[in-house]
Amino acid sequence: KPAKLSYKDQRELDALPQRIEELESAVTELQQALADPELYKAGNARMAQLNSDLAAREAELSAAYARWEALEELRAG
Repeated sequence: KPAKLSYKDQRELDALPQRIEELESAVTELQQALADPELYKAGNARMAQLNSDLAAREAELSAAYARWEALEELRAG
């Protein structure tokens, strides 16, 4: 029998697909910005910031996927 999620967990599970979509979009935008050859002419500070932002968003995305999987497993029992 599937376990019933708490109200908080159910709300989190419901919100995760939208959050994951937003993070995937942010990662794509950052990757495109880093792929722009003009960026490398502008200097290291901007490139370093974009790389830092990209690493942070990728970590958030990975955590969101892991949490989604954990909640789905909990719901499935």
